Amino acid sequence: MSDAPQQRAAADPTAPPADAVAAPPPPGGAVFLRPGHLYRAVWLAFLLALLFHFFGTIAETLLLTYAAAILAVALNAATSRLPLNRKWVAAITGIAFLGGVVALLWFGAPAVVAQFRDLAGDLPRMQAQLKQWADWVYQQTGIRLPVGVPGGGGGAQRSFPQVSGGAVLGRAAGLLEVILLVLIVLFGGLYALASPNQRLLTPLMRAVPRGARPAVYRILDLLGKRLVGWLKGTGIAMLAVGALSTVAFYLIGVPNALALGLLNGLVEFIPIFGPWIGGTAATLVAFIADPVKGAWVAVAALAIQQIEANVITPWAMSREAEVHPFVTLFALLLFGGLFGFLGIFLALPLVIFFWTVVQVLWVERTIDTDRDRIAPVVQE
Repeated sequence: MSDAPQQRAAADPTAPPADAVAAPPPPGGAVFLRPGHLYRAVWLAFLLALLFHFFGTIAETLLLTYAAAILAVALNAATSRLPLNRKWVAAITGIAFLGGVVALLWFGAPAVVAQFRDLAGDLPRMQAQLKQWADWVYQQTGIRLPVGVPGGGGGAQRSFPQVSGGAVLGRAAGLLEVILLVLIVLFGGLYALASPNQRLLTPLMRAVPRGARPAVYRILDLLGKRLVGWLKGTGIAMLAVGALSTVAFYLIGVPNALALGLLNGLVEFIPIFGPWIGGTAATLVAFIADPVKGAWVAVAALAIQQIEANVITPWAMSREAEVHPFVTLFALLLFGGLFGFLGIFLALPLVIFFWTVVQVLWVERTIDTDRDRIAPVVQE
């Protein structure tokens, strides 16, 4: 019996001696720091510093990826009923899109470009008129309105200086960057449409733990439905507002009615502020040309805005994609401040994404909202 400890020690040289006393556990259950903890802290600090340093690049990449995913969702909803292979559908969609853009630029661009060129040519006269009104307001009230470029001081001519070669190259580089970003989103969406399961969603689901896969599937399914509803409502609203604005401005006799109507339809994509931007621009252009026409344009813009808000959007927008105006305003301020134009452009899709994640991972698991009755906080 006395040889048993020696035999165990010979079998396991690393085993502690038989007469060794076990060290008492640390008081209070505290765990001492180990080298592994220090290594993890250093790696975490390094990753956070890297994320902070390249925050703009990482955020832009993620936003462009999300925009490509939204495009893929829209194309999938539009082409899901076609009896063709997905790769052929993606190829035909890409060719049709590029062909439509080329045809639009070839046949429709001259008239639109000419009208926008006329608007740009009228900018000095508009600037001079605005400065004259600002001077009159200052003489009457003592309030100085910010009109023109700060530091210009010399009227409209100083506010619109001659463009140098470097500025032209800078603007060309900016335009090329915008075109490149659009092409990246387009081809990213087409690739995601061509093989969404084999190359994208299936590897993503395999990277998720088995127990969390139903929740991730629920998020992707619900997010897709909401994005489709939002895209449908937004697209119909843009087309309707653009068409109604063009017809109204043409009947009133506003110069460059097509360009102003197109601008109204495009800025409709920006929630809350978009209709006011387009209506204000059209009213200002018409008012400088003729105050009576400007008043009629203001009335028409308000009427079109009411039709869009109370008729077109409620009819076209899916109920699952509706977002409260206060949340929309907060999202515009937050994401616009963080990510700039891309944040404003994708404010509502980002709200829909976070809303869906919170609903699936938290609300549906912890709160039974369908059976609970919540008393109204504010009396209506």
